[in-house]
Amino acid sequence: PPPRPPPAGARPEPGRSGEMAAAPTPAYNFASKGYHSLFPGQPSCDPDALRAGTIKFVKNFDEKSWYDSPVRTVLMGQSLVGGKEQKTVDAFGKENGAQVVATDAQAEEVLRHIRTYRPPKVDYRAEMRRIDQRILSMPMAGEIIGNQALDFGKQDGITEVVEALEANAVEQRINDALFEDEVNGNVKIGRFPAFIGCVSNFSNFLDLSRKVMRNMELGVPVVVLSRNNTTQHMFRWSLLLLDLMKKEGVDLGMLTYFSCDRKQKTKIFQACPESPAYFTCSREVAESVKKDLPKIMSSTGGPNTMVTTSFTPEVSTALRYSAMIENKGQCTAMRHCVVPDCTEDMVDQIFKPTPVINHVLESLEAKGFAGIYAGHKYECGPDYKSLPSQPMIQFRMASRPPSEIDEKWREPVVDITAPSSQDFRSEAFLKDLSHWLIKEQPITLAINGDDDLAMRLFERTGLVVYTVGSLEKPGLTAQARPQDGECFGEFPPRAQLNDYTHLPVIIPSSTPGYNTEYTQEHLTSVAKAAFPSGMEYCEDLFRGCSPLVLGFVKTLCAYLADACGPKRGVGYDKGARTSLFGLQRPPLLEDSPTVIRVVAGSSFDELAPYVAPFYVTNARSQLVISADPACGLSEHLAKFKGMQAVVEDTQAFEKRMGGILPYNHIKLEGKKGLEPLLAMHWVSRLFCMGHIKSVNTHDDAFVAKFSKSKKWLAIETTPSRL
Repeated sequence: PPPRPPPAGARPEPGRSGEMAAAPTPAYNFASKGYHSLFPGQPSCDPDALRAGTIKFVKNFDEKSWYDSPVRTVLMGQSLVGGKEQKTVDAFGKENGAQVVATDAQAEEVLRHIRTYRPPKVDYRAEMRRIDQRILSMPMAGEIIGNQALDFGKQDGITEVVEALEANAVEQRINDALFEDEVNGNVKIGRFPAFIGCVSNFSNFLDLSRKVMRNMELGVPVVVLSRNNTTQHMFRWSLLLLDLMKKEGVDLGMLTYFSCDRKQKTKIFQACPESPAYFTCSREVAESVKKDLPKIMSSTGGPNTMVTTSFTPEVSTALRYSAMIENKGQCTAMRHCVVPDCTEDMVDQIFKPTPVINHVLESLEAKGFAGIYAGHKYECGPDYKSLPSQPMIQFRMASRPPSEIDEKWREPVVDITAPSSQDFRSEAFLKDLSHWLIKEQPITLAINGDDDLAMRLFERTGLVVYTVGSLEKPGLTAQARPQDGECFGEFPPRAQLNDYTHLPVIIPSSTPGYNTEYTQEHLTSVAKAAFPSGMEYCEDLFRGCSPLVLGFVKTLCAYLADACGPKRGVGYDKGARTSLFGLQRPPLLEDSPTVIRVVAGSSFDELAPYVAPFYVTNARSQLVISADPACGLSEHLAKFKGMQAVVEDTQAFEKRMGGILPYNHIKLEGKKGLEPLLAMHWVSRLFCMGHIKSVNTHDDAFVAKFSKSKKWLAIETTPSRL
């Protein structure tokens, strides 16, 4: 059995001078000591059996079945038909089945269900975990992998299910800790039905497991939305899930599949602003949906990048695998690389061995994952060229990172930055590359051939996934095992975070936790407790806060006191890659601070939760506060020594902003009350989080070097004397 999480919400005990001591930080908070304890002890399965079962399912698949049983709305376990009939298409636009779109009257039925349904109970953990075990075991696992292979063309869905089985165990324990804290009265999980916007390439883990089953097991109903393409395989796992729910006695109102058009979808979104939504999508889609669903949790892509100091046969293979994985259909697929002195002939040699396949079975049987499908033509614009040896693959070369770059999802396209060797080593190039990575916010960055260069890029950027390799054993961009502590996330650029998502999503974490808040009773109780040891100086700084805000500030400080510092991933103990994960400072660049502009109408209560995480950590000097004179905050700001805080009018502020390039820009206008998010989520809006790893096992030299980086967030136990 998995280890039980430590107590999640023990009441404070009396401390010094009659104050209450701070409660232990619950284990659901990212990078806390309790969180770190939840990784060891994961189940395993036989990947060869999964592959054999998948191949058998694909070979025996009846194409007619997706027409005879069309995609349709399923509400309370009942199919709703009679609406417009249309054909579904796969990832490449090829017809592959039928769909019945809900009528407007049926869409109203779905809306009434969302607005009025209340689950008969909130603890479905036992039932959903038995379902989890069934659906990720044979023969069902072979079926869901096979459906994904046929619909999306996924060449290696086996690895996804193996890793989902392991990661699910960790996220179930995190959910246990959250539920325990709710039972203790410290938090309240929001249980408005959650909208699920599925991603086609990782649907069996990110959607079925994380977004659907982890929500449902804590009593959060879900509405799975149809897609314009590749909608067949998530509809099929929805039917499997409903059948298992019947057998386990889970109320069928907990899962709705909504087969809808865009107009119906938008109407329901606009009617349910209190519902959370979990989408893995492009930034353009996320921005559009957020206008109607403010509580959307978006995981968005980015131009994943590899930097190598030199060109070797091993690096060539790493570049090819990273760029072509799943016909460039993996979220971590490489879009951009930096290779000094690279030539067009070298690019052609890199991608010449890329397999060209006609059917997904070819890769399933060959254990392949980085083939491209024959018969497609890609037009990327006049700046791109086709490779002589692989005309379907497009490339563009320049001596500096591209000023504009499109993701080109599912298209075998790569941008190559090829500076001279001398320029590559210059401070000017490193600065340009760092700013480009901050602006574009790739998911992953792989650096091969120079650990010092890796350190400099790690410290000067704010990505979630970093991989450090050598020229002989290079790292790929497409490498992250969250269950090993290789924590993963697809964050938008920090300065535009609020345009795309309510909160950034880190994995592993509790999915219901993104729509959970602290109770007023808990914050009032915490307000009476002491600040953590070493932060006693904060008592005077935050004395002007209301009780609820003071309780929230103390909760944030207690979390940071527990969670700061790098944690070694369990991959080290398993003989896998060596990783360090945790909270990190914003990029260590002099001209890229976090800027908070406080305008008239705001208050110290609104400002305090933003200031506290910076002031009690080594990120103190990276915050700039600019307050309008009408705010009346001069007396409060004067207490925060060693932090850049100025009182200035709008004209002076805008003039000063013209000389810097902020990493993040936050505007406080007094329009929002306290938003008592879980501590990890509040902090995630301000600081970087994720991991950096070595490709080597038991890499003690890597741990010794990178654990000492100034990038890791650390506690400042004394106030500044400046």
